[in-house]
Amino acid sequence: MSTLRLAALLVCASILFPHQAAAQQALPAFDQGRLYVTAAQFQRAIDPYQAAIRANARNARAHYWLGFAYLFAYRQLRVGVAPYAADYLPRALASLREAVRLDAEFVPATLALHDALVLVGEHGEADALLRGLFQRLRPAALPYTLP
Repeated sequence: MSTLRLAALLVCASILFPHQAAAQQALPAFDQGRLYVTAAQFQRAIDPYQAAIRANARNARAHYWLGFAYLFAYRQLRVGVAPYAADYLPRALASLREAVRLDAEFVPATLALHDALVLVGEHGEADALLRGLFQRLRPAALPYTLP
C-alpha cells in the first residue's frame, strides 16, 4: 500500500470514527487544588470525564475521575463550600463502582470507592472491597490481615 493511500485511509478513519481517538486521549487529572464554589465551575471541571464516558462507556479512568470529582465536591459541601453538591455522593458511588467493575485492579478507584462507602456507612462493603483488592494484588506467598 502506498504512503498516500495509507494517509488517506487514516484521515478517513479519523473522520468516520472520531470518538475512538477521543476515547484514547489521556484524561486530565481532576484539580484538587481549587475550590469549586459554583455548579458551573464544577461542571466545567468534569466535562472532560463526561465527554470521555460518552465516547466510550467502558473507560474506567473516566468513570474514576468523574466519581472522584463528585466525591471531592461532596466533601466541599460538608465544609460549607459547595451547596450544589448535596446529591453528589450517590453519583460518586455510581461512577466509582463502575470504574472498579471495569478495572478491578485499578487501585485509585478502589480506594476512592472505599472512602465513599465509609462516608455512607457501608463499612462491611468497604472492608470486603479492600480484602478483595489485597487478595488480587498481594504476592501469593504473603499473607495479609486487615486491622
